[in-house]
Amino acid sequence: MLLKPLLCVALLAALSFHPAMAGTFHKNIRVAQADTLIQNHQGKSDLVILDVRTPGEFQAGRIKGAINIDFWGSLFDETISALDKKPIYLVYCTSGVRSGGAMKKMRKLGFTRVYNMTGGMFGWRAAGLPTQINQK
Repeated sequence: MLLKPLLCVALLAALSFHPAMAGTFHKNIRVAQADTLIQNHQGKSDLVILDVRTPGEFQAGRIKGAINIDFWGSLFDETISALDKKPIYLVYCTSGVRSGGAMKKMRKLGFTRVYNMTGGMFGWRAAGLPTQINQK
């Protein structure tokens, strides 16, 4: 009888040290998980979709609602530093490499809730998910 309550207490104690339970995470997620994340936060202001590709790549097609900050741009660190650190960030690029680098930089800058979409826009398009194109 006593074993069950003790097991529950031990499990809760262990989970309290898990980064996701503490509200801090920096992790890679797949395209399908990213799509679910976007759907779950639609209409809310607690998710920022961050495209770290070049402006030309961004104009050629992006995830709806994404903002663009070029990972290779000379002002990347400065621009990222000025962002609000409270929201959840979903970061993506073409394949997941630049966005992985961006996630690491964001961690060093104090961002606590960052997802890197592995597979990037290649994976997003391959999954048949919608993109938005800038009209000139």
